[in-house]
Amino acid sequence: MSDLLGPFLGTWILDTEESHFEQGEPPKSATMKIEDNFGMARFSMNQVSQDGEITNDDFEALPDGPEVKLSKSGLVDAMRLVFDGDRKLVSEARRGPLTIMKAERELSDDGITLTVTQTVHLVDVASFTNISVYKRAQ
Repeated sequence: MSDLLGPFLGTWILDTEESHFEQGEPPKSATMKIEDNFGMARFSMNQVSQDGEITNDDFEALPDGPEVKLSKSGLVDAMRLVFDGDRKLVSEARRGPLTIMKAERELSDDGITLTVTQTVHLVDVASFTNISVYKRAQ
């Protein structure tokens, strides 16, 4: 496991009061689990919408490794995960040469809060940024 990845590992619970969404309705609740899978960062996300609909998603990538081709999504073709310093883990999803989504996961100095700033670029429409604030589960 990368020494840089270690502080990000664990289960994170969305603080809906601290989060801000420009696109879409904020979920009623959400959790994100980040695990080390033999050097790969594995992300498992679960959300409950305001209507009670449950959404589960997961992906994994090698931090600072090659981009990963994505076959599940019809929106993007590939994703890359990189460290930006020792407190920020960034993923970029592309469709062809265009970056469609960028998620910056920034860890607080005390390691208790993970702020995910996700920007989605809708080609020829607009860009939207959602800021999700997660607290480390105890």
